[in-house]
Amino acid sequence: MSEDVLVNYSVDGHVATIQLNRPKAMNALNHALRMAIREAQAKAEADENVRVIVLTGSGNSFTSGTDLKELGDFMTKKGMFDISVRDYKPILDGISKSVKIYVAAINGVAGGVGLSIALTCDLAIMAQSATCFAPFTNIGLVPDGGLSWLLLQHMGSKRAFAAIAEAEHIDAATSLDLGIVNKLSPDETVLADAQAWAATLADRAPLSLGYSKQIMRAAHTQSHDQIALMESEYQMKCANSEDSGNAIAAFLTKQKPVFKGR
Repeated sequence: MSEDVLVNYSVDGHVATIQLNRPKAMNALNHALRMAIREAQAKAEADENVRVIVLTGSGNSFTSGTDLKELGDFMTKKGMFDISVRDYKPILDGISKSVKIYVAAINGVAGGVGLSIALTCDLAIMAQSATCFAPFTNIGLVPDGGLSWLLLQHMGSKRAFAAIAEAEHIDAATSLDLGIVNKLSPDETVLADAQAWAATLADRAPLSLGYSKQIMRAAHTQSHDQIALMESEYQMKCANSEDSGNAIAAFLTKQKPVFKGR
């Protein structure tokens, strides 16, 4: 596809793919690319046929993070805050607050706020040669996009702080061991493998997946009792859905259920 297009967007069945397309700049996130990502997210969100969204990069990078070449326009105390709140938070909220499932296909380096985006996704598959890193102490900044919290959730405080303080690249095998990603894939098939994985997820009950996503995200900050109550509330919604009724009937007759998301 043309390199003039900042985001390649496509839909196959119930799976949408959002591919960042600034390969010569390691998919560094300038303002135009940030806006293009938000536009693609809105398109996927508005499409009732889309159930799972694959987020990936082109070339040899997922995304290296914020394009440092444009920071000269924002190097004020409020300017950096504006980028984080104005540009990145809507992208991250678009992932975390969506009822649709996001799968990160980490095809190459995921750095800085790009790592925040990858870790915010619900699931992740990583190319065997890919790495992730938090480069902020190299450039006199602190993590953004909620990366400190995300690393803490995945790695625990000691390892999370070491990743931030040392700014070293974390390889794919270590990322898998730490729980940063779910699985690894050969470099040349990581996107295809992510899309195939997404297609299998899209065949499952959309309401069940969406509600489970909301419960899991709430579980990070709520008590056991609160989550048990939340599960009960969503269980009632699922039990009263057309999909659940049809799936139970299909199970009893040994048929494959077809889910409609209602």
